[in-house]
Amino acid sequence: MGSLQPTMKAALATVPDTAETSALTRWDALAAEIAYASDQAKGKEFDYRDKSDNRQARSWVAQLRKIKGKIERARKDAKAVHLDRGKAVDEAAKLLESSVQGLIEPHEHELKVIEAEEQARIDGHKAVLQRIAVLAEGAATAIETQAMLAELTAIDTNTLDEFAAAGANFQLEATEQLQSLIDLLQIQESERAELERLRAEQAQRKEAERQEAIRQQAIAQERASQESERQRAVETAARREAQALANVAAAQQAQQIAEQRAAEAERRAEASRQAEAARQSDAVAAAHRAQEAREKRAADLERSILAALQKLTREQVAAAIVAGTLHQAVSVDWTYA
Repeated sequence: MGSLQPTMKAALATVPDTAETSALTRWDALAAEIAYASDQAKGKEFDYRDKSDNRQARSWVAQLRKIKGKIERARKDAKAVHLDRGKAVDEAAKLLESSVQGLIEPHEHELKVIEAEEQARIDGHKAVLQRIAVLAEGAATAIETQAMLAELTAIDTNTLDEFAAAGANFQLEATEQLQSLIDLLQIQESERAELERLRAEQAQRKEAERQEAIRQQAIAQERASQESERQRAVETAARREAQALANVAAAQQAQQIAEQRAAEAERRAEASRQAEAARQSDAVAAAHRAQEAREKRAADLERSILAALQKLTREQVAAAIVAGTLHQAVSVDWTYA
């Protein structure tokens, strides 16, 4: 790194008077700082998957980025000495930045790999949570809903790491929704089956009445063709007429029973609708309670952080934030440092 100093001096050789001396001094100081950082970099080895080493690696990269910032400021100041020297100043600054970037890249690559793995892990867990959320939607029959419930039960929320508690809550809510939907659909399907049965019985009765009408017509024709046996035919017709009346009465009674059953089925359907409305109201109330709980947790967190801040000076607060010890909910994203 010491070889950079002659290069920078040559690039700035014509800077006049005090400005030149100041610029050269700043470049010399930066070159010395980079040389010192290069010596330190030889012993910088980190286990990027270890939280403590990960923070140290980010801190080290942040220090190197500060050197890059100093280089940029020195470049601008040196360039301001004389605009004609701007190109030489830029080249010297690029050379310094390239050297520092060479120190940053080995750590930066590993940090980005860890960040990508972490993001993939989080995305995978969120995909499971999303699947749980939509499982209770779109079912049209009790069988379909039971299949969804089986799929939901098979999801192991314990594998969701920090999302395990949320996943368990979502799974419990979805399970209750699906079970309620299964009960409702089974009642509705049973009622539809009962209505179909009643319709079939009604069709059978109508067919019986039609056959009876045909039979009565045959009787009338027989009476016309058997005038010689009129009296006996009249007696036979009377008996048959009595039987027909009995059949009609039976048919009317059966129809009344069917109508009563249909009315009862409608009452059960209305009760089911009212039960579903009550369940939805309970779900809205539960969501409201969950929102209130989240707001309370946020308020508690604010009070906890304020309590931690009140015990420290501004310098201690800044140091604690950088070190990640101020509060378990406060951490620095070194990617943008």
